[in-house]
Amino acid sequence: MCGRFTLFSSAKTLSKELDMALENISHSHNISPGDSVLSIHEDPEGNSRVAEYAQWGLKTPQNFHINARIETIDTLPRFRDAWAQSRCLIPANGFYEWYRDGVTKQPYYIFPKNHTPIYLGALRYSLSNESDNVVLITTESNTDIKAVHDRMPLIIPIQAHKEWLNGTINKSKLIEMNSTISMEAHTVSRRVNSTLNNDHTLIDKKDPANDDQLRLF
Repeated sequence: MCGRFTLFSSAKTLSKELDMALENISHSHNISPGDSVLSIHEDPEGNSRVAEYAQWGLKTPQNFHINARIETIDTLPRFRDAWAQSRCLIPANGFYEWYRDGVTKQPYYIFPKNHTPIYLGALRYSLSNESDNVVLITTESNTDIKAVHDRMPLIIPIQAHKEWLNGTINKSKLIEMNSTISMEAHTVSRRVNSTLNNDHTLIDKKDPANDDQLRLF
């Protein structure tokens, strides 16, 4: 699953990559479920892109969904209509995953080797009288990060943005593209475990043996 990510690229950088005007981007080094996140989608006519903030997570009577698995996304009733009609992009710089060894959970920060922004595939839900909600899509981890976690967020390369947003790219192609995206991972402080912590040092490489957070206990 994907439970935390970051966004700190400038509005200028994102505007250039997305080919649209963006201003006043909210930056965060610890974006978590329930937070307001930047979402990019097409207008109803498909003539232009729209940028707006949406809440990460979809509440249903049974659960609070933050992720949807691409393997079953077109068959599960709660996701299949949005998959066909309401896809969006969530800009990010990287994401966190926790490696479990059976005793402890060690956080890792995972990011592209070229340090450019990434764009996460998501589903958008427009609920009456409320802000939009988004659910991030996950896929099987590629070889660069499989040792840390077996799932990763679906990353949509820039060259596939148009096909993604208009719904013409299929699952197999998306899965194939994600298998070749070059990623890096390094351990970070367990300070990231608390959503109260949100500063640029959260993504810094940290040796678990010298984790300042551990000295508090």
